[in-house]
Amino acid sequence: MHGTPGNWYAIVEELAGGGNSAAWRPTKTRALGPDRAVALEVAAETAATHRPVHPGQEQGRQVFRQGEDTWIVVVDGGSGAYHFRVTLAVLEAVS
Repeated sequence: MHGTPGNWYAIVEELAGGGNSAAWRPTKTRALGPDRAVALEVAAETAATHRPVHPGQEQGRQVFRQGEDTWIVVVDGGSGAYHFRVTLAVLEAVS
């Protein structure tokens, strides 16, 4: 593991697996630097542009902001809707 404590990161989580083994898993971590205002803008952009694993061909997208630092994104595809989330977080420690 690596990273710089005090810096902001956009963490993308997608649902992996199915049935009883389905779980949220981080699929992308993007280092954004120490400036929170800039990091907030880039995290919002990530919610608007990230291409999730599913669906293969996006037909539409809704981006919901949940609180100050989290976005839930619903992506419509040919076989249904899928969702992922983007969270802005500051790294506190690395060991």
